[in-house]
Amino acid sequence: MRIVALFALLLVSAAAPLFAQKTTPTYTLAEAVAQKLIDFKLEGAGGHTGESLTLNCRNMKSTSFRIKIPIGQMMEPSDSNLQTLVIAEEMTFAMQSKASRALKLKAFCAQAGDGSPSEGSLFAVGAMGPEKLVQLLKFVTENNIVNDGDIQSAVWCVTNGHHPASIGDAKLKTFTATLVGRDVPQYRIRYHTEDPQPGQRADWGKALVVESQFQYTLEKDTKLDMLLLDGEGKTIKVLRKDELAKAGEHRSGMKLEVYNLDPGKYTVRLQKKNGEVIKDMLVEF
Repeated sequence: MRIVALFALLLVSAAAPLFAQKTTPTYTLAEAVAQKLIDFKLEGAGGHTGESLTLNCRNMKSTSFRIKIPIGQMMEPSDSNLQTLVIAEEMTFAMQSKASRALKLKAFCAQAGDGSPSEGSLFAVGAMGPEKLVQLLKFVTENNIVNDGDIQSAVWCVTNGHHPASIGDAKLKTFTATLVGRDVPQYRIRYHTEDPQPGQRADWGKALVVESQFQYTLEKDTKLDMLLLDGEGKTIKVLRKDELAKAGEHRSGMKLEVYNLDPGKYTVRLQKKNGEVIKDMLVEF
């Protein structure tokens, strides 16, 4: 019994230093700011996508801790004419006692139509973004989607009601459309876009082109027409006429110029010469 008791005592003695070790506390950036643990400056890096924020912070305490910046954290501009940005990648970093850190933060615009932040424009830590926006950004990270234009389009679909057809990445388009409760578009809209100067309005411009593919099967050689119908079903443009298609399976590309059309809902119709409809595709821009 004495040997067993001695052995148990040795185990407890050996484990004691481990239990005595203090874990380094972790605070969100919002908590660190609220508790005045850090002195910080958050500035625009110029633009509204990608590494668009610069964080400089200094530990005001004599102890070390870690700071976490979660996905979906909103950053509010001091100038209300500029865009609110949302953090797109989670970041956790250590702050040593009295030490300073400088970091680049990846973020995207959550307010289409406002001004694109200029370099040096000041930001403050805001609230967390809505749950659907957080879900979207986590999906982007987990699936290693790197096209900033597609990510920005998806963010605007959640925050500003943009159409998911603006997204080129098929997986992201499907996820985003489902997230916002819309049908997954079988086409891509390309817009007139310009890289805005700092302070200028940043949003997609006018829809220029709708691109898609028609898949269909014909039992025999057939002449086909492709028509564009307006919301009332009236033909407003003949896209193809008397085009001979051989029997078999087909995958036909479509590139429809829409810059001279009013925004709205349209139908692209592929039909036989006798008027028999092969396929309708609803298009909205």
